Amino acid sequence: MQVVLAVILSALLIAIGVVHLYWMLGGRKGMSIALPSHGDGSGKPLFKPGRFEIGAVIVLFWAAALLVLMYADVIPAIGPPRLPRLAAWALVIVFAIRAIGEFHYLGLFKRYRTSPFGRLDTYVYSPLCLVMSGLTWWMIGVS
Repeated sequence: MQVVLAVILSALLIAIGVVHLYWMLGGRKGMSIALPSHGDGSGKPLFKPGRFEIGAVIVLFWAAALLVLMYADVIPAIGPPRLPRLAAWALVIVFAIRAIGEFHYLGLFKRYRTSPFGRLDTYVYSPLCLVMSGLTWWMIGVS
């Protein structure tokens, strides 16, 4: 069961990384609904990530996918023996924090919900983070 959970979680992480790769290579479809916007109704994004920032996000998602696969012994572990377990717990925490949010523009408890990003964050992004946190927690508990 642990291997199945690891493969599902790593596939999600890789797929999210692929979407970011599309944006880094110049694709713009979906970018406007992937960034939080000001609560004043202007639709202006709070920030505009450059290629370097998007590339860093890709590396983090794909590294997380590899570490999850290492944790479940799907691929051989590299580095310190405790690294995959520490990384798995870090993912549980990071995805739970992302799901909860910062109470203004991001997360399940945000104040600004009516923008296109706000609606998708409420119904897709934050629940997905909660699911990924739960899947990782379940994967750790299976071992």
